Amino acid sequence: MCATDLRGGTAYLVDGIWLGRRRRGTTRFTRLLICDACYERGRPDPHTGRTRAASARRTGTVEWWGLAGRGTVLPPQACAAGCGLVVVRGAEVLMRAVTCSRACRTSLTRRRNGGRGSGRPCGACGTPVTTGRADSAYCDAACRQKAYRRRRAADRTPNPTPAPAPVPDDPVSTPAPDDLVSAPAPNPAPELLAALIPFVDGTTLGISQTLYKALYRVGVTHLRGHDPGEFLARLASMNPHRVRIPDTDDGRRLRASLRALTPAQPPHAQP
Repeated sequence: MCATDLRGGTAYLVDGIWLGRRRRGTTRFTRLLICDACYERGRPDPHTGRTRAASARRTGTVEWWGLAGRGTVLPPQACAAGCGLVVVRGAEVLMRAVTCSRACRTSLTRRRNGGRGSGRPCGACGTPVTTGRADSAYCDAACRQKAYRRRRAADRTPNPTPAPAPVPDDPVSTPAPDDLVSAPAPNPAPELLAALIPFVDGTTLGISQTLYKALYRVGVTHLRGHDPGEFLARLASMNPHRVRIPDTDDGRRLRASLRALTPAQPPHAQP
């Protein structure tokens, strides 16, 4: 509001918006830290309870409405993340700890986990993830971007056309067309049931929520002794080249089983 340095003082956490930053016809909601003087100038009149004019809470870039958090006003408390800032906000039950920003909330969450990461192999380089959140799937942003580019490259790679089968030279050993019997295609369901286990039990992360729900229903239905045909049909309707699957050994096995489950589509007729 007034560009005052808040370090070493008391900040008020308020709900507000950024002006002039519209996205799809809406204004982005945010939370702001303002100083004591700006809050006193824009808060409701303590004698009459009336709300002051919007001009007292607005600048050329931001506008705030009121103190963040419903309920009574809490006394000034230090930020729980340990940044050294004293914060004033409302006593709302859903806001469990007093923090001054999203960065401090993230820091507090990582500190509760010790910042040890998930311990699982990174989806891009295979190194165990030893930093960050407990559900981290990658070492850092570079590995996350590398895995994304690999998925995009795999989606753009066309499937190679199989070479035609060689024709035997001996016409006597060639069976007649009426004698040809097509061998039954292998059932892809057992391989899919084995490939989905690391993703359903939480050992491997990185798949989309829609795919996880479909895999979970297939696995639970199979364990209960029922026919998972309905949920297998739901998986068969997905495009195995477009679904989000990590580029790991388990992920490649799952993608291959989904490809085997998807029925072959006839080629489009050329005009």
